[in-house]
Amino acid sequence: MASEHTAIIWRGEPVSEPRFPPLVPQGWVLLRVDYARWCPIDDAVTAGLLPIESGTVMGCSGTGTVLELGVDADTSLAGRRAALIRIDEDYAPPLQGDGFLSRYVAVPTTHIAEIDEIDPVSTFLLDASLACSTARRLDYADHVLVIGCGSFGLFTSIILADNGYNVVVHTSSPDTQRLARRLGLETVDRVDNRRYDAIVAASLNVHKVEQALSASRPSMVVLHPVYAFYGWPACRKCWSLETFIPMGGEAGCARKLLERLRQVVEENIAVVEGLSPPPGIGGPILGYVFRL
Repeated sequence: MASEHTAIIWRGEPVSEPRFPPLVPQGWVLLRVDYARWCPIDDAVTAGLLPIESGTVMGCSGTGTVLELGVDADTSLAGRRAALIRIDEDYAPPLQGDGFLSRYVAVPTTHIAEIDEIDPVSTFLLDASLACSTARRLDYADHVLVIGCGSFGLFTSIILADNGYNVVVHTSSPDTQRLARRLGLETVDRVDNRRYDAIVAASLNVHKVEQALSASRPSMVVLHPVYAFYGWPACRKCWSLETFIPMGGEAGCARKLLERLRQVVEENIAVVEGLSPPPGIGGPILGYVFRL
């Protein structure tokens, strides 16, 4: 078993502190993490908007090598390179379970997928998978409004546009507007009165989501997975509609989508060496990826 290492831990604020490798439960594996993401969920925790337990390792996703198998774990994963591809209400780091900003983390075998290459881009496999799940569910829609242009919102917009949907991206950030337009997407910086068949709430701004629902009266809303967890403000208007919360798991589609967007991701992240909490203001459009 590996020795003590450094991790970014939640102690009322993110701090770097020593950590021993975790025990590996039945059906789980021990992953040696090479790259880990700091994402908007971590920002929401740091801002006091979303509670997690003290002592939780932060970092919403990551990639690395399977070092150890728990009892009944998938033996085909031994020694393989893998990345997080699925979450659910029982495991969604760092909301449920430790995140990936630690050299070693235990992960359910059902929630990771084998990858060809360990690199910063592969830490976005989960969001690509969430986008694929969303596109599959919206097979009947024509006009779709995507609120938010982080990785989940951007990936979802691209795959929907590729599939022939009429997509509008709502974002107030000039940087994300420019990026979306460069990729051929229509953007708006405020909610308008156009009618949409579906709204994808990729933003954690509940007020903006409810504004859009009131203005456009869609038949369906797709919610960012964080809305499934206790502690996040409820979207009161969402539950009167057909509601879908993607949890990922679409490995083949996610790999293809991520490869299509590889250059976009590489140009809009910052790779950080070592483990120190990132600055709280500003930063690249798609956030920070840590090299452990």
